[in-house]
Amino acid sequence: MIRYELEEKEQKVLKTLAQRGAMSPSEVSAETWILPGETLVVLKNLSTAGLVLMREDSKSPDGMLVAMTNEARDYLNGNL
Repeated sequence: MIRYELEEKEQKVLKTLAQRGAMSPSEVSAETWILPGETLVVLKNLSTAGLVLMREDSKSPDGMLVAMTNEARDYLNGNL
């Protein structure tokens, strides 16, 4: 079992996705009050860890949609 040590901003992003569902990176940035460039770094780190999925979406303002994985839900529920 993998243990994650997430930074405050990473936790904030996951909690926002848990509450709001899938959203674009700019929406994540606006909801979390994290600067857009920094949001992308956080999202890439979470994606590398397998906690979020980032996929292309032509309907998204950024052309991308971000969603949390089941592993992220387990983390937030204290199971990881």
